[in-house]
Amino acid sequence: MGRVVLRGGSVFDGTGADPAPADIVIEDGLIVDVGSALDGDEAIDATGKTILPGLFDCHVHVTLDTIDVWRLVNRPFSYNFYVAARNLQATLATGITSVRDAGGADLGIKQAVEDGLIAGPRMQISLTMLSQTGGHGDDWLPSGVMVPMIAGHPGIPSQIVDGPDEMRRKVRELRRMGADVVKVATSGGVLSARDDPAHAPSGPPSSMCSWRRRRRPACS
Repeated sequence: MGRVVLRGGSVFDGTGADPAPADIVIEDGLIVDVGSALDGDEAIDATGKTILPGLFDCHVHVTLDTIDVWRLVNRPFSYNFYVAARNLQATLATGITSVRDAGGADLGIKQAVEDGLIAGPRMQISLTMLSQTGGHGDDWLPSGVMVPMIAGHPGIPSQIVDGPDEMRRKVRELRRMGADVVKVATSGGVLSARDDPAHAPSGPPSSMCSWRRRRRPACS
């Protein structure tokens, strides 16, 4: 790939300054020069357009396109990998060049992007969300069945941990399986069956009061 110059546009550099006219030279996929009257093997006219750096999205779930659990559990297992490929391509097309996946993407998806098998932004992956029993990541439902939104598989470990020793072991397991970051939920969540975000990580939900989140206690 030769030198490509984007010419005639206004450049937003992220420093807080207003966009200003400038040329940008890209070589081998990297920006190598920004300035005036730059040359290249190919020129792209960006007149009337604003050029900005790639954006970061720090919370995505590229394997999901719905939170309808019934719809998810009726899909074949491999279907969500194709959902991920479509979501990654769409994310890149919007100008997002780096993402942090907060659960669902495994090392295979990240490596497929890095190797050019599928189009997508650079990825940091957490694999799954660690949670205590009864917390946001606990897939138990009042019927007694476990219905995960993100199913475990050889590239995604189980996510329930209780106590420091289990947490240490699980973090080591995540790192072994390729996690770049560790995601931990210390309370309930908006989709949790028997807990909610106002509940602290210990104590029975039926009697829990949270003083820190609000000026007055929120008791369930």
